[in-house]
Amino acid sequence: MLTAYRIVIVVLTAGLRLAAACGHTKARAAWHGRKGWAKRIQQAVQAARAQGRTEPWMHIHCASLGEYEQGAPVLKQWRERHPDQPILLTFFSPSGIEGVQESQADHVDYLPFDQPRAMRKWVGALEVSDLILVKYELWPELIRRYVDSGTRVHLVAARFDHGRHPMGWMGQWMRRQLGLLTTLQVQDAASAEVARSSGINAEVTGDPRVDQVRKTAQSTPPLNTAHALEQIRTWAGGRRLLVVGSAWPPEWRALADILDGHDQWAVLCAPHDINGRHVDGWSQHPDAVRFSSWNSGEVSAAMPSSSILILDRIGILKYAYGLGDLAVVGGGWGQGVHNVLEPAAFGLPVLFGPAVAGFREIEALIQCGAARMCKTPSDLARCTSDWMMEAENRAKAGAQAAQWLNTHGGAALRIAKAIEAAR
Repeated sequence: MLTAYRIVIVVLTAGLRLAAACGHTKARAAWHGRKGWAKRIQQAVQAARAQGRTEPWMHIHCASLGEYEQGAPVLKQWRERHPDQPILLTFFSPSGIEGVQESQADHVDYLPFDQPRAMRKWVGALEVSDLILVKYELWPELIRRYVDSGTRVHLVAARFDHGRHPMGWMGQWMRRQLGLLTTLQVQDAASAEVARSSGINAEVTGDPRVDQVRKTAQSTPPLNTAHALEQIRTWAGGRRLLVVGSAWPPEWRALADILDGHDQWAVLCAPHDINGRHVDGWSQHPDAVRFSSWNSGEVSAAMPSSSILILDRIGILKYAYGLGDLAVVGGGWGQGVHNVLEPAAFGLPVLFGPAVAGFREIEALIQCGAARMCKTPSDLARCTSDWMMEAENRAKAGAQAAQWLNTHGGAALRIAKAIEAAR
């Protein structure tokens, strides 16, 4: 099985190189970004030593920016508890490297492709006490080389489902890699039960994303974001605000005319893809205006009279939920609903489409009355309208959302303590 895995990795690597040569933007970034990593690691080690950080490194690895939402609170917690230990943060995908604006890690880089020669060189490049893999990042060559070198390996924020990799019938070989881990930490009791059914012990420490979104809700936004939020607040005036986050065409079609009969409301619609062609069509709606088109100066300048504001700027949405009274999160008629924890952290009730399989936080929010799943776009329009009219029920649902997050916080601290206990 190991031989077959190595062949697959070689084929995938060759495919990525070909795509890069053909001009694919992300493939090119992933391929060229890995070049020169050995020199960068050497420079990072020297820089850490110059700062007095001479201990073996802590290595945290995430697939992409989405997993970093879970890894960042753990990184922060570890830095606070071990201020003198150097920390290496690596990613597989360019979205992680490009999306991390600031990090408490001493060095951020790509992880080489999971091939024997590359991983031997990687593990020999610096001394690492512990490797933290976030959620699904199981790279057999990396794990084996680290374990052989004496490094403790931890999988954190993992989530397992019956029949889904690596707990499916084809995942037996990968499950054996889990036996090499020092700690296996999962998000919830259901994941622990799935692991136990395969003869694997797991500890429930929770989902660090809860810590991340709570931190966002309680923090002061960056200056430029705060300015944009003030613009949005002034535009909304005294109206209640429906925030449609990470929207795709099904959500737009369902809600474009939701304000008929709701004169006291306005809609802030944030497209998931701000450069998508469909966004140009949305801006043609007679009562809509694009955020980027009307004001880059003073808050009071050229305020639009529209009731729908299309938020075509990245980095604002997760704070903009704090201006809202009700949230709709997109992706429910696509590959899966996007981040529902962000609006819930601000105490907003949440609605979304039916693609929720495997999202246990969504199941929990539905069960406690903080969220509603809508089977069709017409159902979404109806449920949204109902909650817009039901102030008391809306407030109760929002309170349930905030309470659920408060109850499930603290995962990053539990993860850090579990790793320390294994040392």
